[in-house]
Amino acid sequence: MPYLNVVDPGFSLVAPEVMAAQAAGWYADSPLGPFVLRHAEADELLRDRRFDHGGDGYLRQHGITEGPIHDWWVPMIVNRDGPDHRRLRGLVAGSFTPRTVERLRPFIRATVAALADEIAERGEVEFVGAVADRLPLAVMGELLGVPAADHDTFRVWSSDLGLIFALATGGDKADRVERAVAGLDAYLDGLIDEKTKHPADDLISTMVAAWQREEPGISRAELRNLLVTLVFGAHDNTRQQFSNTLVTFAAHPGQWTLLGERPELADSAVREAMRWMPAAASLFRRATEDLEFHGLPVAAGGFLTVAAQTAQRDPRAYPGGDRFDITAGFDAPLLQFGAGPHYCLGAALAQAELSEALPLLARRFEPPVIAGEVTWRPAIGTHGPDRLPLRFIRSG
Repeated sequence: MPYLNVVDPGFSLVAPEVMAAQAAGWYADSPLGPFVLRHAEADELLRDRRFDHGGDGYLRQHGITEGPIHDWWVPMIVNRDGPDHRRLRGLVAGSFTPRTVERLRPFIRATVAALADEIAERGEVEFVGAVADRLPLAVMGELLGVPAADHDTFRVWSSDLGLIFALATGGDKADRVERAVAGLDAYLDGLIDEKTKHPADDLISTMVAAWQREEPGISRAELRNLLVTLVFGAHDNTRQQFSNTLVTFAAHPGQWTLLGERPELADSAVREAMRWMPAAASLFRRATEDLEFHGLPVAAGGFLTVAAQTAQRDPRAYPGGDRFDITAGFDAPLLQFGAGPHYCLGAALAQAELSEALPLLARRFEPPVIAGEVTWRPAIGTHGPDRLPLRFIRSG
């Protein structure tokens, strides 16, 4: 089998050696175990009930058996299955409906327009902090009921939670995740108390009211855990996807111009951007029993990792998918949102944010130009730039 050093700081999931490994077979070996490189096997793995998310096993691999990270990660909804997962998901699923997303679109458009005004005035911005951070924070606050004055309080915390998926790359990531969990736990405990005393028309108030009625049989600790996870999912993943998308368009200026001329391509452009450079660049699954997956023996407790970015350029699933083309309209499902009962609740909201933002920006500005050094998160886990300096010139 080909061997890929996925924990190397310079590793890329779409490097030539990775794509060559994909051509040779459906998986490659790595320091983290087998990496699934082809789309068909990746999609099948995400739906295979013989695998779970393996939250406790993942932390044990990195020496974490107790403490704030363990207490957040192991009981998280993503790491629950069956009736337990349905019980927790039921508390929030009703708020992530198409009607909810449509109701938020005017707010999204107004927020993007205000951010675009700031870009126009400055000309050059550090896009992550100036735009990609602020849009999902504003939308999350509007949906969940988090006061705008508090956004900066937990912006760094919710970003640092994403480092949970990159513990294998070392550094101070575990310390940063632990501080983020502790900070968000304390903040959301206070917000639960506030919404208990003064409920409003927002998701947190709705969840608090259901918890008080004991309808879903959820404890306060489970409620807080759900809220921490919602804050993380609503902010960090969208932030990274927005930034990745602008990097992509900076490298494909003709596609940006096309979107400005044809805003009806917005949904297709968002889907193509997510295919080309997904924020969730990899996802892992753990075998719950001794099994064989496409001829590969996997012992109970063993992990397989889906290389989502690699698999989403698999020519078997995406003919011509080695090119970024917002008109392509591929049928194969995207992988970064998972599949089956665990399909991401917030996927439609993230897509709506980008589908409103991109055509507005493409109409107002020429293609963005990278104006300095871009710094990146590790290639595995939640991937994207930490710093993205971009120059914008007004159209016309």
